[in-house]
Amino acid sequence: MPRLTLPLALLLAAGAACATDPDPADDDGLQPPPPGQGVQFTMTHHIAPGVEGEWCQFVQAPAAPMWVARDEVRFTAGSHHFLLYETAYDAIPTATDDGTPIDTSGVFDCSAGATIGWSITRLIGGSQNGSGPSILAFPDGVAMPVRAHAVLLMNAHYLNASDAPLDPEVRVNLWTRPAAEVTTEGDVLFLYNPIIKVPARGDGRARWKCPVHADITIANLQSHMHRRGVAYEASISGGAPVYATDRWQDVPVTTFTPGLQVAAGATLDYHCDYHNDEARDVYQGARSTDEMCMLIGSYYPADPRTANCLDAAGGLGGELIGNGAATCAQTLTCLQGAGDFAAITDCMDAASPTVSRETSALFNCFANHADPQAACQAEVAACAAR
Repeated sequence: MPRLTLPLALLLAAGAACATDPDPADDDGLQPPPPGQGVQFTMTHHIAPGVEGEWCQFVQAPAAPMWVARDEVRFTAGSHHFLLYETAYDAIPTATDDGTPIDTSGVFDCSAGATIGWSITRLIGGSQNGSGPSILAFPDGVAMPVRAHAVLLMNAHYLNASDAPLDPEVRVNLWTRPAAEVTTEGDVLFLYNPIIKVPARGDGRARWKCPVHADITIANLQSHMHRRGVAYEASISGGAPVYATDRWQDVPVTTFTPGLQVAAGATLDYHCDYHNDEARDVYQGARSTDEMCMLIGSYYPADPRTANCLDAAGGLGGELIGNGAATCAQTLTCLQGAGDFAAITDCMDAASPTVSRETSALFNCFANHADPQAACQAEVAACAAR
């Protein structure tokens, strides 16, 4: 039996990075909210010519709790995303959770994965557009809580493709709502499909069906792909698309007024289509040389299981749809010989869509347990029979 451990933190870390082709900048900057209406955080850094990487900075929320109704982001050219996370810390850490010292007194390199090593609790803002729509936007009565003194992690992925130094700046405003006006807690959908393969000189598709565990209302949606992305669709339980685009940069944000209602028991079904002109296979990953397939949006009321495609026990869930003809038994045999995550992806991508429920249950069990030999006997048996 394969011993495959794929911590959820790895998936989240992968989801924290983006392709880095230049995005239009707003050189006029972004003014902070007036006193009492929110807070602004800024991050600046110096990047040498030809360098690609991720940079992070810890900042601290104000002394009073906040209810955030929307965010607003501006970043200068060279990036394709900025993300803002809430952490479990009440003071800025000086070492990762395993004790590795990190100089967090200012901006630091987090190219190994923005969230790896840190106690990240959730995403609370960000944007793929240097001067356009961002992620967080709730209607009246809805807001996301941020506790007093919470440590937040700013994360930007930049590529300086020029022959001159780059000094990018990121600004993010969190616009707040008085607590007395909040009746419902909002949250962010942040779905990241880890099974992506785009064959050399060919086309590929990554599709994931994620369970909706409680009744929710979606306020907005947007996609996320890298430069090989040529088409994207998201639907509810495989119905007509509720979001579609062919753009991987300057990504449109669809707002639903008064809101897209989704009942418990439905699925968030989305896929990314790719075309690869390179002479190598492309897989999921953080760099511009890799690919991503995400569904992002503001929704309410908050349900972390739905927001992160988790199963009822809080482990990785959902149904990963293969693109091949392999049976589940053949996929199991393939996984038993897989030596790395690219090989695991090859196995899952080659599976027939008709056995996606069984192959996904197998993959998810392996991902959620440190000892799949003991924990996944039922999933192995069910897969071997298909």
